[in-house]
Amino acid sequence: MKILKFKKASKDKYKLFFDNNECITLYEDVIINNNLLISKEVDNKLLEELLKQNNVVYTYNMAINYISVRMRSIKEVREYLIKKNASNLLIENTIKRLLKEGYLNDFNFAKSFTNDKLLIAKMGPLKIKSELLKYGIDKNIINEVISEVDKTIVENNLTNLLLKQLKIKKDSTNSLKIKLLNYFINLGYEKDMVIKKISKFEIKSDENKLIRDYKKLYNKYKGKYEGSKLIYFLSQKLYSKGYTSEDIKKVIKDD
Repeated sequence: MKILKFKKASKDKYKLFFDNNECITLYEDVIINNNLLISKEVDNKLLEELLKQNNVVYTYNMAINYISVRMRSIKEVREYLIKKNASNLLIENTIKRLLKEGYLNDFNFAKSFTNDKLLIAKMGPLKIKSELLKYGIDKNIINEVISEVDKTIVENNLTNLLLKQLKIKKDSTNSLKIKLLNYFINLGYEKDMVIKKISKFEIKSDENKLIRDYKKLYNKYKGKYEGSKLIYFLSQKLYSKGYTSEDIKKVIKDD
């Protein structure tokens, strides 16, 4: 069959019309690489090759568009192309090309991801490690990138976040310490570092909550116990809620 005319289909695609009333849409690169001109004869073998090349360009462009939104890991690109039903051969060849051209680089991805999570999300190193593993980053790359993290930034992030949490969270002293510890461990900070940092702050029970908890317990058990037995029982209940002995003595004395 012979090419009769070309018609622009989109930014980088053209429709090719043949003398047998058929038409196909090809990328401009495929047209140029195969020197397709009006009146050129296209047999079945060449047509098959054109469609094959077109699929290569299509898969590559899909990956480029996906990467253009933000940096991607190799695993992300592979999973994206799988969802787009690209063949395994096309996927691996596309990834090889992207790696060669520098569009894909897991080390650079890990560096950028770590900086963003550290400086913007204030995430701790342990959670950053965990997140990078989900993106399919090699453990050796992760360890290298995390080892280069400025520990001063991590310390400052932890201090600032702790000050912020102390303004928000209100509870008994011990309960608050446990909540803070769990919060920062979940955020990816090392347990020993968090404990050390918390110990530098004077953490007091929320006085209003202490009074409320005491009155609630007192009203509930005053008919069941009395005198020193009531005081002992209330003290044990408040202690189990995370209040210190100093808190408990103060509220009972004030009452």
